[in-house]
Amino acid sequence: MPNHSKQHSESRLINDERGAAGLMMVIVMSALVVLIVTSVAFTGLDDLDIGYSEELSNDILLSAESCAEEALIRLSRSSSYSGGSLTVGEAACTITVTGTPCGSCTIDVAAVGQTYTRNIQVGVTVTSGTIDITSWSEQP
Repeated sequence: MPNHSKQHSESRLINDERGAAGLMMVIVMSALVVLIVTSVAFTGLDDLDIGYSEELSNDILLSAESCAEEALIRLSRSSSYSGGSLTVGEAACTITVTGTPCGSCTIDVAAVGQTYTRNIQVGVTVTSGTIDITSWSEQP
């Protein structure tokens, strides 16, 4: 009988060791899964942040273009329009017209919103209230 009890203890010890090894394997695999999921989540957040920043920058560009178009309208009404400030959407625009009264002049627009600034320069000629755009470009 003592022999049978000794075999039972050894069998139980082997099963305990297998259980401990299995438990360690589960812990290691769980840690790897958590690491992978966390890494994917942070990559996704970075992509969202980049997308939001790009969208906001494009919104500021649209505001700058709107301000430039407003300057064109005002120049068509008065060739002595020299610029001013406007708020369009998320951006505050500063418009500067050089060469007034405008026969041939340049409109510079700086639109600022949050941390972004977008600049547009428009070359125009004005004849009897008619505006001809000679150039339109985004400036660095």
